[in-house]
Amino acid sequence: MTMPLPAGGRPLLAGLAALGLAIVLGTGPVLDALGAADDIAQARDRLARAQDAAALPAVAAPLGATDETGLVLAFRARLDALAAERAVLVDGAGLQPDPARPALPRLTAALRGTAEGLHGLMQALETESPLVVPEEAELGIDRPADPETGRATVMRLTLTVRGVLLQAPAVRSTTP
Repeated sequence: MTMPLPAGGRPLLAGLAALGLAIVLGTGPVLDALGAADDIAQARDRLARAQDAAALPAVAAPLGATDETGLVLAFRARLDALAAERAVLVDGAGLQPDPARPALPRLTAALRGTAEGLHGLMQALETESPLVVPEEAELGIDRPADPETGRATVMRLTLTVRGVLLQAPAVRSTTP
C-alpha cells in the first residue's frame, strides 16, 4: 500500500529538492573562494619574504680573477689600497696552488704595522667589497715599543686567504 501525497505536498517536496540542489551547487564556489583566500594569504607571505630579502644589503663579491697572475695582482692591489689608509706596509703577496681545490688557490701576504692598523686592515678585508676571508693569520711582534723614543710596537702579520679563479667567458665561433 502506497499512500498518495497530499496535493500541497508535491510543491513542498519540489521546493525542498530545489533548495537542496541550490545548496549543493552553491557550496562549490564558496569552497573555491575559501581556497583562493588561502592561496592569496600564501602569496602575500611569499611577497613579504621576497621584499625583505630585496631590502637586505647586497652580498659583496669575493676576490677573484680569471688567472693566477691576475688574482695575485688583484690581491696585492687590494692590500696596497687598504694599507695606504692605515699604518701598515705590505712586504709581499703570493699564491699557493691547492691541488684539491684548483679554483680556490691560497693567497699569502706578509704585512707589518701597528696593532690598530693591522686590525683595521683585517676588518676591511672581511667586510668591504671584494670580500677576502682569512683562512690563517699569524701575528707576531716585529719590533717592540721603545718608551724612550716613543716608537710604537710594530706587529708582523702573515695572512693566508682563498681567492677565486673565475671561468673565462667562452669564445663563440662565428664560422658555421
